[in-house]
Amino acid sequence: MDAQIAADVQAFVRIDTIILEGNRKTRSAFILRELEFSAGDTLALTTLAETLERNRLRVMNTSLFSSSAVSLETLEPGNRLAVRFQLVETWYIYPIPVFELADRNFNVWWTEFNRSLKRVNYGVSWTHLNLSGWADVLKINLNFGYTNRYEAVYERPWINRRQTLGLRVAVGLNRAHEVAYLTQGNKQIFSVNPDLWQRERLYTNLTFNWRPGLFDNHSLTLEYHQNQVGDSIATEVNPAYFLNGKTRQQHFSLVYRFVADRRDIRPYPLRGWLGAVEIRQNGLLPSDDLHLFRASGELRQYFSFTPRLSLEAIAKVRVSFPRRAPPFFNNQALGYGNDLVRGYEFFVMDGLDFGLLRTSFHIGILDHSINLGRLMPVQAFRVMPLKIYLSLNNDLGYANDPFYSAGNPLNNRLLHGYGIGLDVVAYYNMVAKFEWSWKGVGGSGFYLNINTGI
Repeated sequence: MDAQIAADVQAFVRIDTIILEGNRKTRSAFILRELEFSAGDTLALTTLAETLERNRLRVMNTSLFSSSAVSLETLEPGNRLAVRFQLVETWYIYPIPVFELADRNFNVWWTEFNRSLKRVNYGVSWTHLNLSGWADVLKINLNFGYTNRYEAVYERPWINRRQTLGLRVAVGLNRAHEVAYLTQGNKQIFSVNPDLWQRERLYTNLTFNWRPGLFDNHSLTLEYHQNQVGDSIATEVNPAYFLNGKTRQQHFSLVYRFVADRRDIRPYPLRGWLGAVEIRQNGLLPSDDLHLFRASGELRQYFSFTPRLSLEAIAKVRVSFPRRAPPFFNNQALGYGNDLVRGYEFFVMDGLDFGLLRTSFHIGILDHSINLGRLMPVQAFRVMPLKIYLSLNNDLGYANDPFYSAGNPLNNRLLHGYGIGLDVVAYYNMVAKFEWSWKGVGGSGFYLNINTGI
């Protein structure tokens, strides 16, 4: 019995203190909040290395550090155990000149609009990460050119002592000379008037986030939208744009979202899972021009078989009520944002509801750090971690469009796309995907997707 007790005692270690180094801007309390353990806790010895690495990645998932290291040390006097985090803070201020495309994605601009520089937005995007040391973010976007966007966003993860309640405030105005007023052949049809703002969108929203634990987050958002479209669009070419020939649509919305995140590396996960549920009610007042309820769910699962081989599976569904024709403007389904079937980047599938399943096998072919030395004047970026993966992709999708499917053969049809890709991950959170995809109805193409992590 005494031997068994001794074995049990030796199976755990007590962490007396946690030492943080390199967080010159970031508050220590914020970093400690992200950890699964605190000073004074006992950790299982058999899984100690795994626990320390998992928590190192949790610190990196804050996007406040360009690199980190964790170690276990013995402190004198008394042989006290300490966990030491050595951190290198990232560059926090990004006054970036804007040179972005006005189209849905790079592939549409490159192929369908012949890489026209007239369809480019320019301006400045000023982002200050970690404004006060609590991972709060201030963004100001001033975009001109083909379309205009003026936006200010402030986000703070914690506003209470328990560090469980955060907020986000945003206000913006978008306007454009071009408007996609119809979908035919699963392609957007545009109307362009260089002398008239044909579409204007004013919006503001206030979000409260509640994060009671490390992995779960609840958010409640109150939104206000005011959309306007040119008279010729609403009265001549598509009276269903806002329904009944209206040129204006205004409404309040209330959105609840729950996210449970157990992924290891958020920008490019290799193991773990994420689950999300969103309930949205567009139209809160009788006077609102839009009354549309939507519920969506998403599950992302990541399986790591070996250090170099993993599987990503993403499933997402959305349903809408009431079951009557919505405004054309609010009938988007697949092909917008990240809700797409690879191989169909040049197409849109509108509808009230949709289902999507995306799978990818990731095979690691490079894991290396490059020291740029004096070539990089910013110290936080001098050492560039670089990882490259080969991806084998296979997607399925279905958009249910009971009201606007005429002339759009890809609606109300099971879509299949597959292909091969090369994923490049730099500085932990910058991801570029180079993909060659085939679609089930025939044809193939090269597609590029970039996420800068900012």
